[in-house]
Amino acid sequence: MSLQVEDPRSTETPAPLKRHDSLFGDAEKVSDSKHHGSQVSWMRTLSLAFQSVGIIYGDIGTSPLYVYSSTFPDGIKDRDDLLGVLSLILYTLIIIPMLKYVFIVLYANDNGDGGTFALYSLISRYAKIRLIPDQQAEDAAVSNYHIEAPNSQLKRAQWLKQKLESSKAAKIVLFTLTILGTSMVIGDGTLTPAISVLSAVSGIREKAPSLTQTQVVLISVAILFMLFSVQRFGTDKVGYTFAPVISVWFLLIAGIGLYNLVVHDVGVLRAFNPMYIVQYFVRNGKSGWVSLGGIILCVTGTEGMFADLGHFNIRAVQLSFNGILFPSVALCYIGQAAYLRKFPDNVANTFYRSIPGTEFFLVYKTAVCCFRE
Repeated sequence: MSLQVEDPRSTETPAPLKRHDSLFGDAEKVSDSKHHGSQVSWMRTLSLAFQSVGIIYGDIGTSPLYVYSSTFPDGIKDRDDLLGVLSLILYTLIIIPMLKYVFIVLYANDNGDGGTFALYSLISRYAKIRLIPDQQAEDAAVSNYHIEAPNSQLKRAQWLKQKLESSKAAKIVLFTLTILGTSMVIGDGTLTPAISVLSAVSGIREKAPSLTQTQVVLISVAILFMLFSVQRFGTDKVGYTFAPVISVWFLLIAGIGLYNLVVHDVGVLRAFNPMYIVQYFVRNGKSGWVSLGGIILCVTGTEGMFADLGHFNIRAVQLSFNGILFPSVALCYIGQAAYLRKFPDNVANTFYRSIPGTEFFLVYKTAVCCFRE
């Protein structure tokens, strides 16, 4: 650790020391480095944003297939409930993926990499919390020397750092949460595509009712086998292959949502007023809270924005989400709510029933191609 020597002839007040100990010095060297994505041109950023559409949004972009049917498994009892549910969906999309992930979580990266292990690595760089020692005993002793923090914010950080380093239980909890979070991402990447593909293939029964459930399952298995087998070609090839398909998907669902909004009920735009959420819970009580299990499906796969950050960069993900994903999906949910206000009995298969007849097979084929994750 270097020391500052004050010149006795100087009249200026010396700058306060910022480092607590040698561990912070090592951390700052890594954090200040020019990690991948920090010096990327706008053309390259736009290219990465386009690729991210084909990699990240396979789950959240196809959630409109089943959100309303999962939220109203017993049918719609009050048409005003649609305004409350739509309001919940819109604000869930705004608060969790947009505000939380796009504008906050993406910046908590480890030198450009995201995911639970990246967060654990980032914490480990600033505090000695690893269960397995990664340094010599002499190095650990050197880092024990520290100076008084210059302000209250750094004092709180220093206090928290010391508590984490001195608590074996805290280290075990952090490591357990890391493993649990990673396991949940792996489970989501395995189970969600199976559910999504099955939902998409089931849609063809709208035009081919003679198709049995067993045949639907077999078709789904074949599609899943093909989709998982292409992952080995790498993110770059997969991204450029699926990005055009999923972009067409977003364009179609946005157009269909706008069509349903204009034709059926423009009044559902009132759902931007959060007061309808309060009225929904007051009117439905416990069943309203239970329905949140279906509403939360509108953000499935959101963690992919952070987990896949190492393949892209922050600005690319922000552009693709705010410019493509959010407006398209929001319009789709708004259009479905407008359709259900007029045809509440079709809630079990809202997505396909709300598609104008001539566009059905085009949207259906695009939906099947979207499930690549």
